[in-house]
Amino acid sequence: MHTTALQTFHSPNLGPAGYVDPSSVRFVAPAKPRLHLDLPADHKLPRVQIVYAHADMDAQQIDNAVKDGARGIVIAGMGDGNVSTEALAGIERATKAGVVVVRSTRVGNGFVNRDVEVDDDHYGLVVSMDLNPQKARILLQLLLANGKTLAADIQKAFSAGF
Repeated sequence: MHTTALQTFHSPNLGPAGYVDPSSVRFVAPAKPRLHLDLPADHKLPRVQIVYAHADMDAQQIDNAVKDGARGIVIAGMGDGNVSTEALAGIERATKAGVVVVRSTRVGNGFVNRDVEVDDDHYGLVVSMDLNPQKARILLQLLLANGKTLAADIQKAFSAGF
C-alpha cells in the first residue's frame, strides 16, 4: 500500500487476519481450509502475462501474449475489470485459442464481479474476485501447473477466497 513505509501491508477488502505482538499471535477468525497446489518438480510455472487496460485500448498486447505462448492472461482492467470493445475482441480470440483469461482490476479496493458489466460466461472469462492482478497471476500459474485448464474449475478456486 506504500512504497517505503514499514506499515505497508493492508487488507483493504477484509481487514486484518489477526494480530501479532511480543506475547502472542491472535487470529480474528479461524483459518479456512486451503486449496492445496503443488509446485512443478522443475519449479517452472506456466507463462501468465498481466495486461494493463486503459482508455481506447487495442488488442495488440493480448494478441502478442497469445502469440508469445502465454497459457494465461490476467487483465488489470478499469473499474470492475473492464476493457474496451476492441480489447474484449482480443480476449475472445485468446479464450477461443485455449488461453485462460482472468479479469482483475487496477483499482486498489473492491471485488471484480461476474457477469455484471461483462458477459463473463459468454467470453469464457474468470474473475479474480478480491485478488489484485499480481496475486491473480500467481494463483492462475499454480492452477495451470496443477492441470486446471477449464474456466469453470479455475473460477471455483478464485471464488473460494484466499
